Amino acid sequence: MKIRACLLALLLVAPVASASVDRGVLQFEAIRTQQAQIRTGVESRSGRFKELPANTRSELLAKQAQLLSLMEGKQSTDELNETQKTEVFNTLEWIEAAVNNADDERMVCERRAILGSTRKERVCKTAGQLRVEREAARERMDSRDMQR
Repeated sequence: MKIRACLLALLLVAPVASASVDRGVLQFEAIRTQQAQIRTGVESRSGRFKELPANTRSELLAKQAQLLSLMEGKQSTDELNETQKTEVFNTLEWIEAAVNNADDERMVCERRAILGSTRKERVCKTAGQLRVEREAARERMDSRDMQR
């Protein structure tokens, strides 16, 4: 099963053992188990991980360590602030993209201020969408500079 499918299942179908559990809450035990399985595969360079480049492998292991450190002593995303929740999501998406060699499909989220408000909203786009938007903005800037 792809990691993305697991993440979506965790996000959308949180454990139903307790009726008071928020459906958008990630349970960290499942993530820890999943990351341990990935680490084992990466370190043994077996299966789908055998073709993973050395630099991606080391970056993946570093991101896992950072993720596990952020989750240490916590049971779910309920115990994190919004910035930490976004960091957990982005790190999991990066790992998923690296494992599946699908960087352009990786979701990247950020918290952006809402114009005219002190509130922030979470905006998520794929890495490919962000790249296209950056390139288009760069081209617009370059064309304006050439018109002057």
